Amino acid sequence: MYAQKTITISGRVTDFGGNPIDSCEVMVLYTDFSKAYSAYSDKDGYYTISNVLQGKYMAIYAIRPGEYPRQQKVAEKDMRLEYWAWNVIADKDLTINPRYHRLELYGTTVFKENGGYPAIMLYTRPMSLGRMLSYGEKLYKDKNKAEKEQVDISAEPDEIEFKVYADDVPVAVRSVQPVEEYVGGRRQIAYLLYVDLPKKKPERYCIFRIEAFNRAYGGEKGENIYFYEIPEYKEKQ
Repeated sequence: MYAQKTITISGRVTDFGGNPIDSCEVMVLYTDFSKAYSAYSDKDGYYTISNVLQGKYMAIYAIRPGEYPRQQKVAEKDMRLEYWAWNVIADKDLTINPRYHRLELYGTTVFKENGGYPAIMLYTRPMSLGRMLSYGEKLYKDKNKAEKEQVDISAEPDEIEFKVYADDVPVAVRSVQPVEEYVGGRRQIAYLLYVDLPKKKPERYCIFRIEAFNRAYGGEKGENIYFYEIPEYKEKQ
């Protein structure tokens, strides 16, 4: 469909204070989580991924590899979790500016409610690094053991806050509902956010961005984006 044309994905990796993050790996992923393309940010936080074949990719993730807890390469105070962009539509050159901290928003999905209040539903599952570290090194560095012990790294409903943007324009969050899930036998809490439609109707897709703040564990921040493709239905002639 795209006649093998290519695009460029670029941007700047920063923390939530706007400070650049160097040596961050930014990776485009196929649906099996294998690497399609990748690049590292420079000393000023900038990265460029060139010659990306046009199409749709499952996700983009970003992190300094050594900062991930199971790598055991930095002190606990310097550990971080990942940034994600989901359902990436690579139809033209893209600018994606990852920001990540100690709260990871995973598995984000966006869909429209039909037949009711004109709204959008956003699903996301926050994971707290502070809560992960609270279980101790023997558990957090061993994924299999953590799953066997049913380690819960959820952000709790009375501690978390969300903001949502559609193409960088704020949209009202009408309700936030926790959803209890079981991941590998472990209890986890995901959230379903009920938000207003974008004020300006997108032509093909809209990029939703979720910001989250977890008051627990000294305060944790996280964000991610989702490329929401506008459904096309046959209109009455």
